[in-house]
Amino acid sequence: MKKFIFTISLITSLYSTTILNIGQREPSDIDNMPSNDVKDTIDIPQDPTQFAQQAEYMSPEEQLDYDAKYNEKFFAPWNVTTMDLNEGEKTWQFMFAKRKMYYRYGERIPKSWFKEQIKNSNFDKYNSIDRPAIIIKHSDIKLYPTDEEFYYNTNRAGEGFPFDYNQNSAVYVNTPIFISHYSLDKKWVYIKAPFAFGWVKVENIAWVTPLFEEKFQMGATAVATTDNLDLSTQNGESISLIKLGTIFPMNPDSREYYTARKDEKGYAYLDKLEPKSINIIARKPIKFNHFNISYIGKQLVGEPYGWGGKLKTRDCSTLTRDFFAPFGIYLPRNSKQQAQSGEYISLKGMSAREKTSAILAYGKPCRSLLVLPGHVTIYLGQKDGEPIIMHDYWGARLKNGDKHILGRSIITTTKVGKERPDVKEKSMLINTINGVVSF
Repeated sequence: MKKFIFTISLITSLYSTTILNIGQREPSDIDNMPSNDVKDTIDIPQDPTQFAQQAEYMSPEEQLDYDAKYNEKFFAPWNVTTMDLNEGEKTWQFMFAKRKMYYRYGERIPKSWFKEQIKNSNFDKYNSIDRPAIIIKHSDIKLYPTDEEFYYNTNRAGEGFPFDYNQNSAVYVNTPIFISHYSLDKKWVYIKAPFAFGWVKVENIAWVTPLFEEKFQMGATAVATTDNLDLSTQNGESISLIKLGTIFPMNPDSREYYTARKDEKGYAYLDKLEPKSINIIARKPIKFNHFNISYIGKQLVGEPYGWGGKLKTRDCSTLTRDFFAPFGIYLPRNSKQQAQSGEYISLKGMSAREKTSAILAYGKPCRSLLVLPGHVTIYLGQKDGEPIIMHDYWGARLKNGDKHILGRSIITTTKVGKERPDVKEKSMLINTINGVVSF
């Protein structure tokens, strides 16, 4: 018998004007990056199904408690009346103007470029708008109000494309935001999202009224449970890519879904959403059970690595955020913040063998993160006495300072590349993991 994430029949409406269907991420240069293998990625099935069986179910009460906290954080930008960033948070990106930065193909960026970006950032007008809004199209949050990229030395390992430091984060459709001010050229707005702040294009936002906020929040919330969906008009005009983990408002009585659209005056309204396939959207939180864990997890394996969600992909912390979102567990944007988001057990000062034993003893399969400086992984369970993790990983550090690039989300042990004589043992994950975070 076929299993369904959400055990209701597919409901459509004659009055729906927005369609949600299977789609695909547009191919980009990120798909042409190196994607090598190691013994782990060959020997370990790149499918989390077998490890999902090791997970303990969450009780409905536990999930609903997590989900209430999720919604509180998700809607937080609509519960402020002014942007409350301190001076350091507002302008930390200006530090790049004092450093040697480069365009993608290695040309040095002149100081005048940064001077122009700082001018266009228009912080003299900080908090001059102070209005709530919503994201209506998959967007990038930038450090400066421009699509231009900047990098550290592109010849260094672990630098260059796709590590664009103007890319702060991706932000999904229907995300509540609060807007401080316009850029000087009026093409960008400075926003605070639930998990990040920075610049988003004006055309990708819509203003919200108190009535809209009330309608959006008064029912239930649903979540995209399939990755890379297409949001389109009934005429087939694509509106936006929808990533797994995207939130939608929902009427719990009629079981109808909605999405935010923008009217001719720039204000948001709720449009009925017509899902065209099963298992692509469901009421949040979905049950934390073996089928759902496997269903969500295997969609995330194999996607190219994209710093800050660049080009509609994911990095390590976006992977963890989106894996847990359908289950109603909220995670902040970066790995350092995620390390502070659950029950933390320190592994600092332990040997590799001691860490392995501690992970197997205290880690909860599919409910724990293994954290280390600059990286975060999902602990899936164990195989032959070794911890198994799912993570979006750029590459294994080599003895000569280079990296053996894997460049995608993979399932491995904590000793990625251990069979290679050129891998730097000290930099292996098991030697740098410093904590377990559980939910």
